[in-house]
Amino acid sequence: MMCVSMENFIKHIKLQITKSSPDLTESEAREELLEACEDFFKENIYLAGKSITEKAVNRIVNGDTILIFKKSQLILHILLEAKAQNKEFKVVVVDSRPDLSGVSSCERLTAAGIPCSYVYINSSTYIMKKVTKVMLAADALLANGYVLGPVGTAMMGLIANTYNKPVIVCCETYKFCERVQTDSILYNELADPDSMLKTLNAEESPVAGWRESPNTRLVNLVYDTTPPALVSIVITEIAELPCSSAPVVLRRGAVKM
Repeated sequence: MMCVSMENFIKHIKLQITKSSPDLTESEAREELLEACEDFFKENIYLAGKSITEKAVNRIVNGDTILIFKKSQLILHILLEAKAQNKEFKVVVVDSRPDLSGVSSCERLTAAGIPCSYVYINSSTYIMKKVTKVMLAADALLANGYVLGPVGTAMMGLIANTYNKPVIVCCETYKFCERVQTDSILYNELADPDSMLKTLNAEESPVAGWRESPNTRLVNLVYDTTPPALVSIVITEIAELPCSSAPVVLRRGAVKM
């Protein structure tokens, strides 16, 4: 199963193929397609990320304590750029098993001189009291305004909403999707269940023999969905928008194509 951003990229490439002139030679058609790919990467990933970074950095002020979840290249770029602009702030990295990708985020931020705290997701309710804002990345923004993100993102949004903390989602518009979804069951991906068996002390997991048990099944979900009511603002390369503006952005993209 492909992620939303990959699906949108393939749709874009297919559209470019249909627009190609049948009079082109094979090498000319290949060059034209490669150029279309490069333009897509430049406009929708590099330049979009740069624009989002500029907008998001303006929302960071001295004295902030920013909570991030796991690892996102876009969020890390925003925080590093804010540090480069000599803004003084702290970061709380919330992580969860089984991949523990937040460790890499913490290493990069501390290497840049940003004070960081590292906690597991079960400590989120405690640490949220000390946070001033939450910055999350999205794997997709659905047509009904729901945010598709790494499993645990919805929990971060819910806890932040309970403590009246602003939740800022950073998402490029090429990740916007026409799909409508309100739960994590209708559409999701399953990661390797054996990755859930890893233990910190290298001891064998109590459920290591789950395949031999007919009544046991390990489910390692990749995504969850966050309701738009839990999101304060979505920062895109176009503008800072509410989740309810997703259909407008999708229509704009359809007209553009």
